[in-house]
Amino acid sequence: MIKKFRQSWLEVFWNTGRHKKVPPNLKDRILRKLDMINSAKELKDLMSPPSNHLYQLDGDRDGQWAISVSGQWRLCFNFEDGDVFDIELVEYH
Repeated sequence: MIKKFRQSWLEVFWNTGRHKKVPPNLKDRILRKLDMINSAKELKDLMSPPSNHLYQLDGDRDGQWAISVSGQWRLCFNFEDGDVFDIELVEYH
């Protein structure tokens, strides 16, 4: 279950389905991915569908996980005991 958002605007989007920072063409996909993350009891729950491309991050994001949204967009988060913290939408260039 999502417990904490790193980006307050992403939390607004999660609660309302709208925010100007969310690319319009990704709105539905981001909501679906957030719903998957919110429903996950274990990390392995996010391995399906394969398009999630679940992977662990390293470097300055060591300990975080990410799933693909589309192209360069990722949802990055910490996963602890079935709960998700510090989730954020990141655009990798």
